[in-house]
Amino acid sequence: MEVDPYRTPYQRDRDRVLYSSAFRRLSGVAQVAAVNEQRVLHNRLTHSLKVAQLGRRLVQHLKHDRSGKSRDLWRAAGVNADVVETAGLVHDIGHPPFGHISEPVLNACLRRVEGLEGFEGNAQSFRIVTKLARRRTDHPGLDLTRATLDAMLKYPRTRSASEDNPFDVPTWTDRGFGGKWGTYRSELMDFRWARKRARGDRRSANAVLMDWADDITYATHDIEDYFWAGLIPLHNLHSDRDGIFKHACRRLGGLQDFDPARFAGELDRVIDRFEKSISSSCWDTRRNRSAMNEITTENLGECVRAVSFAAEAPFVTVDPQCQYLVEALKELTWYYVIDRPSLAVMQEGQKHIIQSLYDRLSDCLSESPKSPRLPIQLRSLYRDLGHDEEFTAFSGGSDVRRARAVVDYICVLTEAQAVDLDERLSGRSHSSMFGAWFS
Repeated sequence: MEVDPYRTPYQRDRDRVLYSSAFRRLSGVAQVAAVNEQRVLHNRLTHSLKVAQLGRRLVQHLKHDRSGKSRDLWRAAGVNADVVETAGLVHDIGHPPFGHISEPVLNACLRRVEGLEGFEGNAQSFRIVTKLARRRTDHPGLDLTRATLDAMLKYPRTRSASEDNPFDVPTWTDRGFGGKWGTYRSELMDFRWARKRARGDRRSANAVLMDWADDITYATHDIEDYFWAGLIPLHNLHSDRDGIFKHACRRLGGLQDFDPARFAGELDRVIDRFEKSISSSCWDTRRNRSAMNEITTENLGECVRAVSFAAEAPFVTVDPQCQYLVEALKELTWYYVIDRPSLAVMQEGQKHIIQSLYDRLSDCLSESPKSPRLPIQLRSLYRDLGHDEEFTAFSGGSDVRRARAVVDYICVLTEAQAVDLDERLSGRSHSSMFGAWFS
């Protein structure tokens, strides 16, 4: 590992991520709505940039506490602004085209193949930065530091560990644990190396901060997007207040120790804050933009101040009341946007595209790994899996290798590429054969 006199290893991690094609690809992956919408909405790239920026601010807030106790906890936690920022940049780097809606499709495809655990977006992110993204021929992945890899592990467990030993978390606001899993067996050596200094299955302090920055960012920018799009009536939320509350209780009621009364209090505060500032006359006005910026700034400031040091691992904690605030903000997007029929219908079509791609590419690869009908990058991924000793140690044969290669390939496509390739493979394309992007 080379050492630069002008930057730390953690700063080098950040530079490598920013210069990777895997990171640039996120500009073509949806946050909620498809990236081809005419309105300027957040995509996975702009979302990740904001998560990274906010993660750095959380560390700066903690560093501002100069007390002797905080200095001791700072050392115990090992928090680092560059590490949290880089983890924020890469936390969504493994998302497939169309975002979360594609994950259950790919999971079902892989679960049908004996020898594979299924699909998980966070595990795919870890696989990309440790194996698939390339900067040098002599080392797979981006060759990131242990601290950065550990910080991106929001769910530091394998699927088998998650199923065999479910967490007994006392309350849903305990940020030290994540309910899902975050690494495949094919990256188990990298996972163990990243977690060498970890305390059991607990997240690192840097991962807690990155995850909180992710929640805050998602809660704030989606409201802005869909208010300007005319979907969230921020000037008149009280008329839907009871419906919003009931919807939230159905969505969040399964969380351990979720308190509907505390949520209701934060929801009322959110509604009151918006209705006092947002004009109903014309939504996209200078006045409303200024009011929205002021509210967002107020929310962000409150969420940043909610972070403090704790005496026990992972040594950082987030005020529970502020977590109810973030859930109340997120609920507006769930109620008015995510559960809308117009989005659900579009997502159903997107799932069909992903399934079609998987089936057609698997069939082509099954006929011949050298078939000219296969995109060059897919052939390369399939070939490289044959030389991956960690993967071949547990894989059950060609079916496992083929399925893993196809999913890896789908997860390096943008949404436009996925749509175009599906049209070409199904005979519905009007595109030219000349200058095809996958050649």
